Amino acid sequence: MRIRSAVQGDAPALGRVMVASWLSGHKGHMPDELWVRRAADWTPEVSAQGWARVLDDQTSGGAPRDVLLVAEEPAAWLVGLVYGRPADDDPALTAEVSALYVDATRRRQGVGAALLQVAALELRQLGFSTVRLEVLSANLPARAFYEQLGGREIGHGTFDEDGYPLDVTIYQWAISHLAT
Repeated sequence: MRIRSAVQGDAPALGRVMVASWLSGHKGHMPDELWVRRAADWTPEVSAQGWARVLDDQTSGGAPRDVLLVAEEPAAWLVGLVYGRPADDDPALTAEVSALYVDATRRRQGVGAALLQVAALELRQLGFSTVRLEVLSANLPARAFYEQLGGREIGHGTFDEDGYPLDVTIYQWAISHLAT
């Protein structure tokens, strides 16, 4: 497996990985009707369009401090992604990881940790000193993963899923802790 920067041609694979990983990772973490609606409306193609816009922004220079990395197996099969960008409330020093997704067949094999570590290295080079992310509070496996990596729980909030507030837990790291 290698980790590299995403390129425009990765948008379809990014959509595939994110949708499949999100749906498998969040089953049971929200009311069933919300999950079913998300599964029906949010296709890999819809997600790929969003990733294409992110990559267009990066290519055009509109997002110079964004980091979008992929984990790729031989034969160019993408198995994970991480996306970090300046946090809205502290864009100078804090990076927010808004996406970290790994194919269900590759979970618990170090892919997510490797993606987060490489992203932290790149974010540190861009001047960030802190990394933060939000995770659905009901997602206990992901929370355990972030805590195992040394994430410090710093607060709680909500994520609006189609008008329904879902509880989130916020984790933070000194970037030097992750970028080792």
